[in-house]
Amino acid sequence: MQIYRIRHIVPLLISAILLGACSFSLAEDITPPPGAVQAPAESIQPAPLSGPLYPLVPPNPEDGRAIYAEKCAPCHGASGMGDGERAAQLPNPVPALGAEQVARQAAPESWYTMVTQGNLERFMPPFSSLSADERWDVVAYALSLSLPPEVVARGAELYQAECADCHGAGGKGDGPQAASLTTVLPDLIDQELLADKSAADLFQVISAGAAPDMPAFTGQLAEDEIWALTAYLRDLTFTRDQGDLAVGGTPDPAETAALAEDGAVQGTPLAAAEGKTAPGTVSGSVVNLSNQEPPQALEVTLLGYDQMVPVITHTTSLQPDGKYIFTDVEMPDGRAFLATVDYKGTIYTSDIAIAQAGADTLDLPISIYESTTDTSKLSADRLHIFLEFVDASTVRVIELYILSNPTNMVMVPAGDGQPTISFKLPPGAANLQFQDGVLGERFVQTADGFGDTASIRPGVGTSELLFAFEMPYDRKLELVQQVPVPVNAVVVLAPEDGVNVKDESLVDEGTRDVQGAQYRLYDGGSISAGAELSLTVTGRPASGSPQLTTGSTTNLVVGLGAFGLALVVAGVWLYRRRRAVEPLDEEDESRMEGVPGVEPNAESVESLMDAIIALDDLYQSGQLPESAYLERRSKLKEHLKDKMEQGGE
Repeated sequence: MQIYRIRHIVPLLISAILLGACSFSLAEDITPPPGAVQAPAESIQPAPLSGPLYPLVPPNPEDGRAIYAEKCAPCHGASGMGDGERAAQLPNPVPALGAEQVARQAAPESWYTMVTQGNLERFMPPFSSLSADERWDVVAYALSLSLPPEVVARGAELYQAECADCHGAGGKGDGPQAASLTTVLPDLIDQELLADKSAADLFQVISAGAAPDMPAFTGQLAEDEIWALTAYLRDLTFTRDQGDLAVGGTPDPAETAALAEDGAVQGTPLAAAEGKTAPGTVSGSVVNLSNQEPPQALEVTLLGYDQMVPVITHTTSLQPDGKYIFTDVEMPDGRAFLATVDYKGTIYTSDIAIAQAGADTLDLPISIYESTTDTSKLSADRLHIFLEFVDASTVRVIELYILSNPTNMVMVPAGDGQPTISFKLPPGAANLQFQDGVLGERFVQTADGFGDTASIRPGVGTSELLFAFEMPYDRKLELVQQVPVPVNAVVVLAPEDGVNVKDESLVDEGTRDVQGAQYRLYDGGSISAGAELSLTVTGRPASGSPQLTTGSTTNLVVGLGAFGLALVVAGVWLYRRRRAVEPLDEEDESRMEGVPGVEPNAESVESLMDAIIALDDLYQSGQLPESAYLERRSKLKEHLKDKMEQGGE
């Protein structure tokens, strides 16, 4: 039975496998803490993304219905609300694909990429068994779940009344007024044109217009009418079987559920095991890394996954010596296992192990921590700030904190409804949004801002917080904001053309190209806890502001596209450059005598992985300062990447 040290190895493997595919973690340089839920070391490989990222023929939602029923409904639910029968067994919430606030932010291309490559960190497998056309069909069906029939029908009426004269009755750009325009109108059914556009992108264009010929419809149409138009435009890009899912014909979730229940779907089985295997034994120990005392009276839950779909759940009690055991466990080849415990309100998990043919034992140790409400040692490795011009009088400020807990205890709220950490917002801030959660749930409102109730586990960069708010703007903005924890570095990104950002601590690092748009990058130094970050923003984008977020939703839904790439690339580039000029002292070097070197061509892939694991353990045991740790780890990862690209062993 092979055990995979997931918290160390999987992030390295994923980054190597998916190089260039924008599958970044917002804290790519950071190792998760012991016990953090990480992606299974599955044998399934992501399907390659070959050819154009748009369908060569219009996708058919009806053809995707049966695929969705088999592959997606067990977790995402028949109506796409994240409430499938297996959703509760997963260690993370399942995205509600059918919710308007989620689907409106998604471009078909991004969902196609997700279906193709999976999302291992969220326990979603890559569906390489599906052809490219089948993947596009299931994406079309998933998108249609958020298009209510009456909304699409209303959009069709508005389109004929407001748009058909120019764009044509069928969206081909051949309306009676098209010839009199100065520009050639696009074919709205063109898959290449709209595959990378979300409903929120379409909403923005319809609302603001497009020079020189398309007028802005803000003020002419209500917000819900513009959303109806976007629903109809998306529906136009689908092909329909005669009598199936006609305009306004959103699929019936009950029929989708019936397909899944009746097994009327052709395709690969959900379970990897095709035959019976001899039962085996899963055992392990629960170790308290805060005080080394064996925990008492805990229940351990064992979860089994076939192709990342939950198939078994067992529960047992922890023994007085801190050990547990499960007997008579079915262990077919390829099944993934992990064990979890709930200790003082925090869920901890083991690494994930993959069963192998002929083996019948498995060891899954779990690390837990004591909790504390003292956050005085909490710090932020980096604070990323992005300035986005919503319109001439509004600037959206997007902030990403990457937090580190250097203690050996989990930081938790002082009580129910109390925040673990609080953030102050500047006067005049409005429309507060979050990437993960809303006010009243994970986040709570405070007198001068908001608080985050999530616990913060030990380790470097173990917690990320992404939020945004809007500020009034009249050619100048004095953005003054107090930081709640010490910040090691600040990275600011702003539209490159026509906008200036000033602060005595910022250094203009020039422009960076992010997905074809130019951003100006500013590098800031450290800030002490309670101090104020003060930015002066002037000017306006001369040629329109690049948009990383669009639409108005309760949640700030920002993927690892332009925003994640911009922040990660900027932050890692500046961080590594800064570390490169800080030499290790003799004491730091002596602590790392047992760690393999980093000279080019001197190590195998396996030895480099071992070196990174050893370095992580050295740092987490408190024997290595952060600066030395981060510098050496960065070098090891760079050499590992080079070795894997060269096909080294």
